[in-house]
Amino acid sequence: MEADPQQVEQLKELMRQNIALAEENNKILHSMRRSAWVGQGIRVLWIVAIVVSSYYAYLYFQPYITQLEGFYGNLQGLQEKASSVLSNFGGNSASTTQAH
Repeated sequence: MEADPQQVEQLKELMRQNIALAEENNKILHSMRRSAWVGQGIRVLWIVAIVVSSYYAYLYFQPYITQLEGFYGNLQGLQEKASSVLSNFGGNSASTTQAH
């Protein structure tokens, strides 16, 4: 049961093609893995940049936010004073208008 020399050559050629395809596949897979790692690294750097810039933006705007909070508190105090004055003034005039 000897193999035909032509079949042996065909098998050798098929093996060479198989090896060439396996090497090309290996290169493609390595490239895909490298791209995935680079993409993941860029994503992590992007998230870190967003977090760090948000923190520094908070530090930069924090005094202004504190001033706005103080201003808002003063406005609330003025509103309460105005409403108490108006309720005292309006309460007396309301009773006189109802009596007429």
